[in-house]
Amino acid sequence: MLRSLLLAGAVAALGAPALAQAPTPSSLFISPSGEPFRGGDGKAAWFAGADADHDGAVSLAEFRADAARFFKLLDVNADGQVDGIENRRYEDEVAPEITRGGFDPGPGPGERPNGRFIKRIGPKPVPREGAARFSMLNEPQPVRGGDGDLNQRVSAVEWTKAATRRFAILDPDGDGKLTLETLPRRP
Repeated sequence: MLRSLLLAGAVAALGAPALAQAPTPSSLFISPSGEPFRGGDGKAAWFAGADADHDGAVSLAEFRADAARFFKLLDVNADGQVDGIENRRYEDEVAPEITRGGFDPGPGPGERPNGRFIKRIGPKPVPREGAARFSMLNEPQPVRGGDGDLNQRVSAVEWTKAATRRFAILDPDGDGKLTLETLPRRP
């Protein structure tokens, strides 16, 4: 009896589709434009792709070009805007992790990973939701975050403005370049 149950379980396991493991913060990186990089050092992979001239720095022009490249991937029907259907595809197929489960503030200063306090030092950590859990920016939905006029569509012009704004956030010293070493750490 036990033997037949084990055999039936093995057959069922072989026939069942593999369950995808949810990426951990260390295995998923969401670029400033919202592009997911899974496995390995996603931040370094994104940076290497964005650094078109391979000089070890990403300029505003390179940053915008990288954002425009990803915009073209999002704009499936090539009409110059990412609409609700294309945004839904982003959330469901391109980066589904951003819509899964709550927020992850991580342990704050003086906290143990289980959330119990030792002694809090400084302000309470800001909860990160959506893509912000896997990104350098605290922006839960990067595609919707580009919708400057809030009309539920992101035009190429709005996308470029969002890229410029994101670059400025990542370049607080205003020197016009980003280096891998000076980029903020993920939460």
